[in-house]
Amino acid sequence: GGALAVVLMGIGFSLGMRMGRRRGEDDEGITQRDRERMLQLLQELGSWTSEYSGSVSQYQHRLGELSEAVAKDEISPQAGNRVVLLLKQIMESNEQLQTRLDAAERQLEKQTKQIESYLTEARTDGLTGLFNRRAFDQRLDQIFAAFRKGGRSFVLVLVDIDHFKSINDNHGHQVGDEVLKELARTLKSQLSDAIIVARFGGEEFVAILNGPLRVAAARMNEVRKLMSQEKHEVVGGHLYVTISVGVSEPRDDVLVGPIVRRSDEALYAAKNMGRNRVYYHDGVSPTLVGAPEIASDSDKP
Repeated sequence: GGALAVVLMGIGFSLGMRMGRRRGEDDEGITQRDRERMLQLLQELGSWTSEYSGSVSQYQHRLGELSEAVAKDEISPQAGNRVVLLLKQIMESNEQLQTRLDAAERQLEKQTKQIESYLTEARTDGLTGLFNRRAFDQRLDQIFAAFRKGGRSFVLVLVDIDHFKSINDNHGHQVGDEVLKELARTLKSQLSDAIIVARFGGEEFVAILNGPLRVAAARMNEVRKLMSQEKHEVVGGHLYVTISVGVSEPRDDVLVGPIVRRSDEALYAAKNMGRNRVYYHDGVSPTLVGAPEIASDSDKP
């Protein structure tokens, strides 16, 4: 019984520690598929331990019978031999049990690593190392639900690399990938206190920041300037990359969709007005961050 308890405690502790660390890192819930994978692991390990429980119960019963015989002074030479034989069987069984326990521990380690790897891959963009759209969508839903219940507001930021297709066409996809990774590093370092930073897809990135709206928009304008000053070495010279940004915040929205739409409208305004700009949407219309002469093309290197 003790060995079985140790196994089960080990399973629970290992899974709890691993999944607890992951929940501490990104504060994200796991999907139904993730739960099913972990349940399958527990069921497999449970089937392994059932035979241990049966063996231990059998030996306990036989030991109980011998103990009763000794207590009643009914022990005989034959019974003594039975005690010796039973003790040998228990020792051999314990050795086998330890071997199986070691194998179960290795299997537990292997499968929990597989689950951990699956969770990481399922939530992370392989190229940039940022969260992917799946992880972002889940986090946005959580933050919006909390906001609707009286929680604090937030700011939704959409970031798009300007003329990214021409970068790939003129300099190759390897350079394009380096540009994506550079922007990811810049966003991650400059927005280290963000609720989440993710790659939304293609050359588009997204972040959820704390408000207020205009403060977050001004902050993104500083990120825009910093990105435009980065020199990328390419064959035959160097390349400067700019970004356009759209920012919005929740209003009296009952669904999250309108918030995304307003950020998208602000991003479109930035693109349509010449790129390398930050626009925020105050619920009425997109507005340029900074005076036109400040946010003009003269900001480009």
